[in-house]
Amino acid sequence: MSWQSYVDDHMMCDIEGNYLTSAAIIGLDGIVWAQSANFPQFEPEEIEAIKDDFEEPGKLAPTGLYLGGIKYMVIQGEPGVVIRGKKGSGGITVKKTSMGLVIGIYNEPMTPGQCNMVVERLGDDLIEQGM
Repeated sequence: MSWQSYVDDHMMCDIEGNYLTSAAIIGLDGIVWAQSANFPQFEPEEIEAIKDDFEEPGKLAPTGLYLGGIKYMVIQGEPGVVIRGKKGSGGITVKKTSMGLVIGIYNEPMTPGQCNMVVERLGDDLIEQGM
C-alpha cells in the first residue's frame, strides 16, 4: 500500500459523518511521505519542535505546538507517544512511530476523540508493522 493511500483511505475517511480537515505522514527526517491536498505548508523548525517534545515531553506546553504558522495549545497526551493540541473548535493529534509522525488536524463537527482515534489507530498499525 502506498503512503498516499494511508492518508486518503485511512485518515481522510468518513468517521460517523465527519472528516479530518487535513492529514499527513511525515518522516522523522522531516520529509513528507504523504499528505492531504490542504495540509498546511510547515517550516522544518516546527517539525523539529514536535520531535523534541517526543524526546522531552512537556517541552511544547509553555510555547504551544506550531504547524503551518498556526499555534495549538498543547493538551493532554501520552508523553513520548502522542501530542494533542487545541485551537478554537478544532485541534491536532500527532502520533510518533519508529519512522515518522502521523498528523491529523480537525475542526468541528469532528470531535477530538474522533481525530485521536483515526491518528492513533493508524500510528499503532504502523508501529506493529515496524514502521
